[in-house]
Amino acid sequence: MNELFSTNFSSDELLWERFKNGDRLAFEQIISLHYASLFRFGTRYSKDTGLIQDCLHDMFVYLWERRLHISGTDSIKKYLLKSFRHKILLELQRTQRRGWVDEDEAIDMSPDQNFEDFFVFIETEQLSAKKIKTLIDLLPQRQQEALHLRYYEELDIEHIAQVMSINRQSVSNHLHKALNFLREHW
Repeated sequence: MNELFSTNFSSDELLWERFKNGDRLAFEQIISLHYASLFRFGTRYSKDTGLIQDCLHDMFVYLWERRLHISGTDSIKKYLLKSFRHKILLELQRTQRRGWVDEDEAIDMSPDQNFEDFFVFIETEQLSAKKIKTLIDLLPQRQQEALHLRYYEELDIEHIAQVMSINRQSVSNHLHKALNFLREHW
């Protein structure tokens, strides 16, 4: 019987345990599954693709070197998003490079053009896309980040709270305010 089906672990938990036990193929699979998504997430913080790639590389090297000492997780994506957010914010603070990027630039910089839907109508109507982008740009950065994690990364409230290092109610408030603003100004 396949090891995956013989335990009560989720596939993420099993893959993470294999990685922590030194399975290089599991580590490569984690990188392969999450690199593009993490890169896209990084473009929300910086236009500097070299910086984003360096932060990703450093984070993955750190994880490999510290794999015996890191905690388990039931969601690799959540763990990586939180780790990468922490890494890139530290690097931006260290180098004093800040600034959110507009969505068109983020798309142009991404190494992978397989984007998940943010809103279905954005992909089908150019004018709607420009209007929603303009409205999103008017939102505070934390609301933009919450929207990105919810609709691009498809994380639930609990995971968003962990990635953003805030409580669940704050995430709900950010999303509620952002969506109300978008509805009112649509």
